[in-house]
Amino acid sequence: MRNIILFILFLLIANVSFGQYSKKAKERRATRYGIKISGGAILARAETTYIGNEKDQVIHQIELGRALPQYNAGFWGQKRFGWLYAETNLLYTTYGMSYDVTTYTDEGKPLKQLTERFGYVDAQVMGGLISNGFRISVGPVMHILANQSSQLKTLENYNQKLRRISYGFSGAIGYDAGPISIDIKFDKAFRTVGDHIYYGYRKSQFLETPDGLTFAIAYSFARED
Repeated sequence: MRNIILFILFLLIANVSFGQYSKKAKERRATRYGIKISGGAILARAETTYIGNEKDQVIHQIELGRALPQYNAGFWGQKRFGWLYAETNLLYTTYGMSYDVTTYTDEGKPLKQLTERFGYVDAQVMGGLISNGFRISVGPVMHILANQSSQLKTLENYNQKLRRISYGFSGAIGYDAGPISIDIKFDKAFRTVGDHIYYGYRKSQFLETPDGLTFAIAYSFARED
């Protein structure tokens, strides 16, 4: 009887140990995918340029006053390889820019606010380290212009040349808790605020970049844990 009891205890301990090992092993190679939403701010600072006419007379002063909030929504996936992991994101991103425009006329210098709005499809691959749910990662991103509208088009001598595809690079820290993943991400854009803005045939002198700082929440539909 004693041997039978010892044998049963051995089986129970072995089963618990194997179950714990099996769970950890699955977690170390888990695949997760689902939806992600995020919001944040564009970090471009105030900046001023001028529009001139054919006689090189200034007719408009355009100041980048503020950036409108950035929002993202789309799909996300993650694959773990022990201490390493890879992640993909396909997100629709929208944000805007607000300009304070002063027009020089014989009657005075009226001031008005004009805005631009952008919509991008962002395709991104990131990779990094993961331990006990905490993550740190970096990776490139491709921005595909989906739509754009600009009230600046109403200005005399204004012209624009839109870049359909641009690129950037991101860094993020995050944490996974069950089906929920949270991230704080910094996006560095490889384009300037004025890349598409021309005054006649002269490119604007806006040099600020539309870098973004966002907070994201993702939900995984599939977990191997």
